[in-house]
Amino acid sequence: MFKPNFRYTHKIVNNLTAISAARTLILNAPLIPKWEVSLRREALIKSAHSSTAIEGNPLTLEQVTDLAAGRDIMVRRKDKQEVLNYLEALDRIPAFAKRAPFAKADLLEVHKIVTKETLDNPADEGTFRNQQVAVVNRATGEIIFMPPPTDQVAALVDEYLEWFNSQEAKEIDPVLTAGVTHYELVRIHPFVDGNGRTA
Repeated sequence: MFKPNFRYTHKIVNNLTAISAARTLILNAPLIPKWEVSLRREALIKSAHSSTAIEGNPLTLEQVTDLAAGRDIMVRRKDKQEVLNYLEALDRIPAFAKRAPFAKADLLEVHKIVTKETLDNPADEGTFRNQQVAVVNRATGEIIFMPPPTDQVAALVDEYLEWFNSQEAKEIDPVLTAGVTHYELVRIHPFVDGNGRTA
């Protein structure tokens, strides 16, 4: 079974303590329901903007805000679709969180949502990669990262999900589980594209 390789440092423990204190403050704050909805929406928009920007999406925070509000903007169709897909995936997180155990089919469904109508080959949406891929520096063409061979992807995902659904994973702070999840899915790189957004 997959075993995450990390260690607790003073910085990690301090950050987890600060996150826990902030969460407690938020959960106990008497928020006006309208403010709560507004703050939640703002967090989703900022998350969608930053997560898609990291992967090269050029839309500004203002443009992402307009899309989230249902307004049309004049940008490349693919760039707009990536943001709309990511917003949909974020909206569906509570439903996915209720699925136990979280299965390979669930992961493929998340990928299908975030890549809908954005990949060169629509058959790659919601499916594991069927070819070797590499992370390449766009400016130099240098290979930055070569993920595991294609024939290992399904088994590596199975091993990861076995751990993710285990009692051991449930005993780890959810912030660390989220970090391990992102790292491991990007390391396995199970998809032709959209690995970071899916993670």
